[in-house]
Amino acid sequence: MRKIELRLEGKSGLKSRSLKQNAFQHHTGYQVNIFPFKTQPGGHIFKADFSSFQGIMGDVIRLSQKKDMHKPKDNVSYKADLKSTILRNALQKVDTNESLHLEDILSKLYFDTEDGLFKYDFNVISYMNFITTKAAIKDIPIFISDVFIEGNDRFKSLLSSKGNDNILNQLISESLPAQTERKESERDKRVFKNMIPAVVSIFQKDFNFLLDNKEYFLQNFEQFFKYYYFFYFSQLVLKLHEFGRETYTIKPIYFSLEWENLSESRMGLHKPGWQELSKQYDRVFAHANTLELINYIRVDDEILGDYDEISFRYNAFEDEEKDAFKNCLTELLDFYKVEVKTLIPPANWGECQAQLEASLENRKFDEEITKLIYSLWYTIRYQFENGKRKKPYRDYALWISTFAKENFTKSGGRLGPKFVLTQELLLFLTKLCVGEQQKIRLKDYWTKLQERGLAFDETSKLEIVKLFERINLIEKKSDSGDAQYIKSSL
Repeated sequence: MRKIELRLEGKSGLKSRSLKQNAFQHHTGYQVNIFPFKTQPGGHIFKADFSSFQGIMGDVIRLSQKKDMHKPKDNVSYKADLKSTILRNALQKVDTNESLHLEDILSKLYFDTEDGLFKYDFNVISYMNFITTKAAIKDIPIFISDVFIEGNDRFKSLLSSKGNDNILNQLISESLPAQTERKESERDKRVFKNMIPAVVSIFQKDFNFLLDNKEYFLQNFEQFFKYYYFFYFSQLVLKLHEFGRETYTIKPIYFSLEWENLSESRMGLHKPGWQELSKQYDRVFAHANTLELINYIRVDDEILGDYDEISFRYNAFEDEEKDAFKNCLTELLDFYKVEVKTLIPPANWGECQAQLEASLENRKFDEEITKLIYSLWYTIRYQFENGKRKKPYRDYALWISTFAKENFTKSGGRLGPKFVLTQELLLFLTKLCVGEQQKIRLKDYWTKLQERGLAFDETSKLEIVKLFERINLIEKKSDSGDAQYIKSSL
């Protein structure tokens, strides 16, 4: 029989980690590391970084090179200090009597009006800094590195070549300040778990395609990672909402085009859309804590993983082992309700139980293990939504909801936000769908978009076809239009 136990005691046990000054404190990332989010500060303060994504990807590259940014002198801004350092180094390397003229040329060619360095090759991205100075955002590059980049030698090859035919590019590259060696922290040792291998698999395929088109990849570098970051977490919240009761498959999310106006009836058919996703975004902290607590249950000293992995393991148990596991879950739930004392009256555990039973009746779970997992999650969620910890609960969710809203939504007026694609992003994703082929059938194109997490209603599909006809991306094999192809634009 397998050894199944709930680790309450000991230095790394649940009591030691969660009970501080006679109060239960929620901590995530010790047992299983899933979300690169924080309760302090709230994600809404990082709007500019979420929109740009340059600082985030700059740190991803620095992580791969085990480097850290140079620190600006005194109170000078990072951009201003970087610009002055580059120009000073460049002028020292060139023997000229026209130093001021050369400085003016380099300044206009390589820097924007806010002193930002233009992106002319991949190595330059490592000099892109965060817009917001709060250190909490640095977990996002670590997440991207752990889940999407780790072990990918081709990503490192992207940065290995520093040769450049453009003599001015070469001069600027040679004038970049040296970066410091990155010191590994305890935080770096807590690796983020890949919860959606299917998304990462498609990412790798698209990444390899873009590597063969480096100039185009450079132009769309941030956009590519930004979309896959959204794709991953949107699929994750939908997956978690099933609590391991079914085999996970990618669930396409309904988008419309940025220039479309949606009626109420069309918006109502867009499921899952913003309304469904935003509801799940709001509950991510409850999931993070549920999985953290469940993983204090060990099977033969091993961590369990996510809901799917827990259900898979449970179904392989003997009857006696199943009973032992259910007892551990029940003990965990009882421990939580005894130790958490932050409910605001009239909220109470009796009311929570009554609401839970009604919710279980509505969800109609077949498996006993799924009901127990859901019960723990529901109890944790009830505590956050009806207790003194509403603000950290909301602030944690804002890390994903703000990101999604800033990059992929548009106001639908009284109907609320809706997921939209810009023409630029649509064409970029279309290139990924066509890939290395010269053309693909239109019906296959819709399938490939669905594989990448996107669904469109028939009206939006007609709009896409009209756009492609206008820019000559559609090829018709017959006058009737029965056989239509999407052409590659690379």
